[in-house]
Amino acid sequence: MMNLQFATPAPLHWTPSSRRPSPKPERDGRLASLQEVKTLLQYVGQVHDLNDMRQFQRRRLKAGQHALHMGQPFDGLYVVRVGALKTSMTQVDGGEHVLAFPMKGNLLGFDGMYKKQYLTEVVALTDCDLIKLPANELFAHGWSCNELERMAYSAISREVVQEQMAYALSHSAKSEARVARFLMIQSQRFAEMGYSPRRFTLPMTRRDIGNHLNVTLETVSRAFSSLDHLGVISVDRREIEILSMEALHAFES
Repeated sequence: MMNLQFATPAPLHWTPSSRRPSPKPERDGRLASLQEVKTLLQYVGQVHDLNDMRQFQRRRLKAGQHALHMGQPFDGLYVVRVGALKTSMTQVDGGEHVLAFPMKGNLLGFDGMYKKQYLTEVVALTDCDLIKLPANELFAHGWSCNELERMAYSAISREVVQEQMAYALSHSAKSEARVARFLMIQSQRFAEMGYSPRRFTLPMTRRDIGNHLNVTLETVSRAFSSLDHLGVISVDRREIEILSMEALHAFES
């Protein structure tokens, strides 16, 4: 395997974003059922009454539009129904650290439960469709709300595990291994959504990937070029084709 030398950005320090708020997400007249929420969250526990007529508001966002702002009052959780987003925090120097790239089935906003305000910026990378789980319903009394609460906590647990894995990935020894592992994770995620694990379009930019892996934009570009040159992947802008899963897996170590 090629031994590439990559630069690493400065340590991270957080500060609230000073960017202007983007337009509010557009309310969708269509509603989502409890059954759809359960399916999206991949909840495997027992739900006593999926015939519950509870309906949840859907919200649409255009690419580049914010779903949540750091410091915004907590008003509920959001399930990604369609599309891709990024969650991030702003560093003292104005740089961005990307925490995650939520896609279909991911849960947004659980960081706001503790201090009753959201702690991250969440922006749409593509046109998105979200389902809102209102705070007053999540924490109200009654068996049906408890069902929803169990679904939410199960999903939060999964999100925490994924964030821990992302943190470990951004601090692994070799930058090249981080990029290879990132592509493997994206492959797995597309497969879980029912798409090809070998050919997919990345919704995020190279800069977003670098800000997620704690490496520079140039590092990501060189790693992609190296993997392409070695015949491990084929790259055409954001279009990725994994030519050898085995070889890509070998680059992770």
